[in-house]
Amino acid sequence: MALEFVSHYPEWHHVLFKVKDADLSIHFYSEYLGMGAVFDQRDGDGTRWVWMRFSENPYAPLFVFAEDPHPKATAGGVAAHPLFSFRLADLKPVEEISAKAKKDNCLVEPASYGGHIKGYFCVVSDPDGNLLEFSYQLSPKPGQTH
Repeated sequence: MALEFVSHYPEWHHVLFKVKDADLSIHFYSEYLGMGAVFDQRDGDGTRWVWMRFSENPYAPLFVFAEDPHPKATAGGVAAHPLFSFRLADLKPVEEISAKAKKDNCLVEPASYGGHIKGYFCVVSDPDGNLLEFSYQLSPKPGQTH
């Protein structure tokens, strides 16, 4: 008899880093952590997105690099902190978390669809300014759901 584990909690999916040069970051994380690039694409705005995965553990969270050669100095914004992303099983929990975070005054980005790379997501800040993204249907390629 096989048991099926169904979690009502989000799956830790990735950590987002804003980087100046994706090639330098790919080299660094390959050399120091043994990660390999599994996805490298530009979105409609021209931003380069690179997804890195541990070679020895394909189930570990991804590191995602969003390349911005000219980052803007921000205090407490997305560029100032890595972003920890959690994947949810449906749109409804994303909307619920977004509404709760708005009520609790910690909503950074309200629930919205960000295209095939970002999916449907919201961003919340913890008390120290660390960012958590909750998303549904993150798709690495147009038309692909997971």
